Amino acid sequence: MRTLLLLSFLCLLSAAHAQDAPPVRTFEPHAPAPATPQGPGNVTYQVDPAVQRTMDRFVEVKHELKGYRVQIFLGDRRTAEDTKRSFLLKYPDTPAYLSWLAPNFRLRVGDLRTRLEAEHLLHELKVLYPGSYIVPDAIEPPRMP
Repeated sequence: MRTLLLLSFLCLLSAAHAQDAPPVRTFEPHAPAPATPQGPGNVTYQVDPAVQRTMDRFVEVKHELKGYRVQIFLGDRRTAEDTKRSFLLKYPDTPAYLSWLAPNFRLRVGDLRTRLEAEHLLHELKVLYPGSYIVPDAIEPPRMP
């Protein structure tokens, strides 16, 4: 009887020990991730109406960006327009702005964010436009390519 009790106790002990043991780990080769479809897809998003109204109002308002321009001419209208045309032929990538401040027209060029950029442009333009100088001005924001 003792033997029988001892054997049943050992069986119970080994069964409890087998449940606590970690599972046997086997090697599984790496499986690549499933391929994602290539090409255009459909993305939908939901925006709160209040946020959409705020974004629409932001686009409608002109935001002034402080920067610098180089003024290359101040005088009569015909000469200012001729100067602008000749400038744009020589520097097509630099914007030119013609404005009227009674009784003269002024021609300012560039949308420069820092004084250092303005100094570089002034140095380049001083040869062709000796009376040019740097002025602080509201500039156009940079355009994305």
